[in-house]
Amino acid sequence: MASVRVLFVEDEDLIRLIMKEFLQENGFEAVEVWNGEEAVRLLDGPDGFDVLFTDVQMPGALDGIAPAEQARRRCPEIPVLVVSGYAENLVSRLRNLDPPAVLMSKPYDLAVVADTLRRLTGRL
Repeated sequence: MASVRVLFVEDEDLIRLIMKEFLQENGFEAVEVWNGEEAVRLLDGPDGFDVLFTDVQMPGALDGIAPAEQARRRCPEIPVLVVSGYAENLVSRLRNLDPPAVLMSKPYDLAVVADTLRRLTGRL
């Protein structure tokens, strides 16, 4: 079975590097970027992703919801996992995605992240 291709969007360098290694150790193909603009650029490119895993708070003009919206325009059924330390402020924006994104609060448990990504992509 082919590995699940994850686009991971996180602006904190250490978290991004740790999560990339963790995802790869758990059988995912992880492509990591540090902001919403870079995520949207990759989502507009020729390489597809099986799931988008994004933080919300990002530097630059686009937050983490913008890549989720772009991913859904390109592939309406792509699963989206959104993480934030400010989860209560995002519920209404995430409900506008169809189907809704999965919201996980920070700090998150790594095993729960891996299980959630597998469940979202049907790879349990």
